[in-house]
Amino acid sequence: MSNSAITPPPRALVVWMALGKTLAELRANRFLANSKMRSALAILIPLSLLILLAPVLPLQAPLQTNLMAMMQPPSLEHPFGTDRMGRDIFSRTLEGVKISLKVGLSVAALALVMGMILGTLAGFFGGLMDRSVMVIVDILMAFPSLLLAIGLIAIMGTGLVPVVMAIAIADIPRFIRLQRSLVLGLRTRAYIDAARTVQASQFWLMSRHIVPNSVAPMLVAASISAANAILVEASLSFLGLGIMPPAPSLGNLIREGQLYMEQAWWISTLPGVVILLIAISFHFLSDGVRQALDPRTRK
Repeated sequence: MSNSAITPPPRALVVWMALGKTLAELRANRFLANSKMRSALAILIPLSLLILLAPVLPLQAPLQTNLMAMMQPPSLEHPFGTDRMGRDIFSRTLEGVKISLKVGLSVAALALVMGMILGTLAGFFGGLMDRSVMVIVDILMAFPSLLLAIGLIAIMGTGLVPVVMAIAIADIPRFIRLQRSLVLGLRTRAYIDAARTVQASQFWLMSRHIVPNSVAPMLVAASISAANAILVEASLSFLGLGIMPPAPSLGNLIREGQLYMEQAWWISTLPGVVILLIAISFHFLSDGVRQALDPRTRK
């Protein structure tokens, strides 16, 4: 055989790859073994598919009016009925769900990233850095999150981007405080002291030991934050401060139907049920993430 034959990978690399695959399979199995997690996926996956397939489905456009089909109750043609302008509530609800998911996931991502960065710096370095960050956190947390979001939207204006920024700014302080408390507990561990004895850099300690060991609880907080952001966005839109008509949002759909609750209950009720299901799904999702990533959960 020629010397150019491919050499097999070292045994250590094979073992490492097999171990990584085994851990990934274990986490996936624990993730799906959670009954709440399966319930969340049973709601979120069909909703996501409906949103993706909405352009090719035989549905009336969200903004299309039909004065000959005003205030019709739920039927095969209009599963969620129609509103006072003959618009299809089902297609408008799907469009509102798409906006809600954009808001929830964007807010959770922004709050997670900023909270982990600032919380890690404050907890790891302490001193002036810690005091400066925590003063800002305490000031922001003194306001109720919805009231703070309303104040920020009054400054930035309405629309998708201002709503995301306002809710994220109101939510970031909680992530900073959580990450800081995790870092304060992690930086006193024995393996951190051992790494310091071999002259490991501060960046190495944070990137290789502190941040990876704090990811799991922060991801759980992020999934809860996504649910809360969806509810806050719906509240802002209901008050006329979030996504503005004619763009459909779950909050302004409920607002539009509140005057017709007696003769057309479906206009407000069905989008409200969808909001409830999405919020519950994200809370169930957080439980599945915790079970998958927490090494103390063995069942």
